[in-house]
Amino acid sequence: MPEPILCKICGKRRAKRHCPAVNGEICTICCGTEREVSLSCPLECEYLREAHSREKPAASEEQFPNRDITVTEEFLEAHEELLLFCVYSLVQAALRTPGAIDTDIMAALDASIQTRRTMESGLVYETKPENSVAAAVQRGFNASLGDYQKAKTEREGLSLIRNSNVLGVLVFLHRIGQQNQNGRPRGRMFLDLLSRMTPKVGVEERAPSIIL
Repeated sequence: MPEPILCKICGKRRAKRHCPAVNGEICTICCGTEREVSLSCPLECEYLREAHSREKPAASEEQFPNRDITVTEEFLEAHEELLLFCVYSLVQAALRTPGAIDTDIMAALDASIQTRRTMESGLVYETKPENSVAAAVQRGFNASLGDYQKAKTEREGLSLIRNSNVLGVLVFLHRIGQQNQNGRPRGRMFLDLLSRMTPKVGVEERAPSIIL
């Protein structure tokens, strides 16, 4: 009888499933305890997505910041195009930033919200995250949003998108992020959710035509 394959992580228990993070077979216990803790799990992992579907959020609505900003269903419906583009841009900025996790995305959103809030008062001052990874996500997101505004103006002859509308969308995404984090050190539960909301086939080529 062939020897059982042992878990590549603990080296003690019988391996039960393939782990793309270690490119080997691991046991279910190590999968559950090390997932997004010591392992940077790829979003394509079926076990990761199954876990994300069952995990409870680490924050409650009472902890939400920016509670003075009301985001209604009517607002989201009226600005669905802007919302979808922001989701797409945020996902792309995160995926293109090595090591980016949910906390980096949230920090980028928080800094962008503070910048937009300052603009509402008539001042222009960009708030940037102290974390260099989060700052990179914010730069990528802002660049994409700027391109979107420019393209929309050129194609439709419209003025710049109102700052208050962008602010509302960012606050909504920030709230969704707070409701979809698992608190793990390398958690990407929020990014997983956002990625499911973006086009999957030829996303790089299709996104501009879908939005505009």
